[in-house]
Amino acid sequence: MSRFLSVVSLACVAASAVSGVVVFPRADVPSTYDEGYLEPYAQYHSRYLALDCEDQHDTDLFATCCHPMLASQSLSDRPAECNPWSSSSSSSTTSSTSSEEQSSSQVYSGGYATYFYQNGVAGACGTVHGDYDMIAAIDQDRYGNSGAVSSLCGKQVKITNTENQKTVTVTIADDCPTCDNSNSIDLSVGAFEAIADLSQGIVSIDWEYVN
Repeated sequence: MSRFLSVVSLACVAASAVSGVVVFPRADVPSTYDEGYLEPYAQYHSRYLALDCEDQHDTDLFATCCHPMLASQSLSDRPAECNPWSSSSSSSTTSSTSSEEQSSSQVYSGGYATYFYQNGVAGACGTVHGDYDMIAAIDQDRYGNSGAVSSLCGKQVKITNTENQKTVTVTIADDCPTCDNSNSIDLSVGAFEAIADLSQGIVSIDWEYVN
């Protein structure tokens, strides 16, 4: 709502766990993706982004971690490096350094959550997302240089609506030059709807890094 830049991902979609990988520049569920046989697409898509799989082609990490799991599998069936939210997984290398040193134990207060439509436009982190991907744009001062990929790209943030205590966890995928203050975050439509009604437009939040 407050901006029109957006983000989400170049999704790597496998028709089966053992078949070849087809890359679709889209954020909706591809027709070749069998959610009854494979894990939920939104879950796979979020992990694919967090692992920076689009830049890991022809690597061991891509072969091991960047294919979707079967519906009957979980991340515990894969090496620790395949879990981007595990403290033991390796972190992706980024092309710039964030303007802050974030702490996973610190809670940031006094900010506001708004929402924005993706409109098929890639955000500052470089990928295109759909309106119902669980992603967000973090304040420009925290993001750093909007012309580069921030070290915050792919980080997960848990956001709490201070009025109703509803929470949502999102992945940082863009910067927000129009956010109210440094503790404010612009959410995708789907993420905002998880904690508030769209008609509210803006709500008070607390948030913290979870990885």
